[in-house]
Amino acid sequence: MQITASQLQSQHKALIDALKRGEPVEITYHGEVLGIVQPAKKLKQNISKAGDNFFGMHKDLMADSNTIEDEIRQMRTGRRKRFDDI
Repeated sequence: MQITASQLQSQHKALIDALKRGEPVEITYHGEVLGIVQPAKKLKQNISKAGDNFFGMHKDLMADSNTIEDEIRQMRTGRRKRFDDI
């Protein structure tokens, strides 16, 4: 789909509908393409894959039973377990 910069205000619903269908939308200004808006679903998949690769760097340091969420929760806990040892 292609939409002009001046049409963005009046036809924003058409832009959203095209993105819901998974279509990229070209935004033009005076006949030149300013940019392309991509649907977010493809971006979310790429981000999750990048996150998996990042946490995969430390697989040898993590216990097999711990998930990433458990490791982060453990890192965020305080140093002291009890208040009477202060």
